[in-house]
Amino acid sequence: MPGTRAGSPLLARPAVRRTFACALVGRSAYGVLPLCFLFTVRQATGSFPAATLAAAVLGLATLALPVQARVLDRWGQRRVLPLVTTTWVVLLAAAVLLSAAGTSRPAVWCVLALALGVTAPALGPSMRAQWRWFAEDVAQRRAAYAVDSVGEESLYLMGPIVASVVLATGPARWGLVLVAALAATGTVGLVASPAAVARAEEPGPLLGLGPVRRPGMPRLLVSMGPFGAGTALVYTGVAAAADRLGHPGWAGVVEAGIAAGSVAGGLLWARLRRPPRVSLLLVGLAGLLALAAALPFAAAGVALALGGIAFAPTYVSAYQAADALTPPSEHTEASTLVNTASNLATAIGTALAGSLVAGGVSPYAVAAVLIVAAAATSNLGA
Repeated sequence: MPGTRAGSPLLARPAVRRTFACALVGRSAYGVLPLCFLFTVRQATGSFPAATLAAAVLGLATLALPVQARVLDRWGQRRVLPLVTTTWVVLLAAAVLLSAAGTSRPAVWCVLALALGVTAPALGPSMRAQWRWFAEDVAQRRAAYAVDSVGEESLYLMGPIVASVVLATGPARWGLVLVAALAATGTVGLVASPAAVARAEEPGPLLGLGPVRRPGMPRLLVSMGPFGAGTALVYTGVAAAADRLGHPGWAGVVEAGIAAGSVAGGLLWARLRRPPRVSLLLVGLAGLLALAAALPFAAAGVALALGGIAFAPTYVSAYQAADALTPPSEHTEASTLVNTASNLATAIGTALAGSLVAGGVSPYAVAAVLIVAAAATSNLGA
């Protein structure tokens, strides 16, 4: 544990500020990548279905991140992250060269997408592992996770904007060059941190179930499923409603409002001495979603923005619960599993949303039911 004054604000420490800033730079790559990769494949193949297939493979392949997290727990960030990031940068360079050469075979792009997804550096879990090293007590760790979630939410708001600028000014493959530069910068900053030396004193086995076998972890991961699917339905429902009104750009305004609500919720959560149980926030979110299903677009957008207050605190509490349920040797993998469970459910929820919209069913109403299920299965405290 670092020898700093207990209770001092984390971001008042130069090493923490520098590390977090570098981590944000690196993690911003994941906000820029999806659109730039999609349109890189689209421009190379001339086929939008081929591009969406490759993008789907990329997204699903990132579900392998818990494996990388286990290796990080075992051998430490300074050994693992540079190797993984270098591999990823090389693959991104290959994508740029293939695009420039006009490679049009969808199978080639799907294989490359699979490789990119499997080797994506786990910068978010690595930063959370460093927060655990920097934070001296439970309250500081909650504040750290809240700041981290707010930063990540902001990145996913800004990433598509940056990607849009790239797409408007040149070929999409230049966005992949930017992604590589961002990830490399973030990795350098993370491994230069004093916290990067930390790794498990007694690492668990390389094979096996890992954190999943710990009492309480299956329930935590199960509760993140309906939460992830519900939030996916919200975002897809917003896009469908805006498209139905003939103003697709309005979706971005509402999504920005939801992100702003999440940022506000994360900041408030960090300041509370005794936060309420997350299940209460989820019940409130479900009520707002049910209300949004009955409101016109603008009013529904306000309800959704208020509901966004529950987003960041849910992840903060999930990370804290994962820490509490697992030994230090499994913390990085456990927090990664939280994201993996949510991301897998998000993919399922997005696919489900298309059928709901086609059938005239409100995605918000179904999302409300899923969020209630998340509240009922949740074992999240403060």
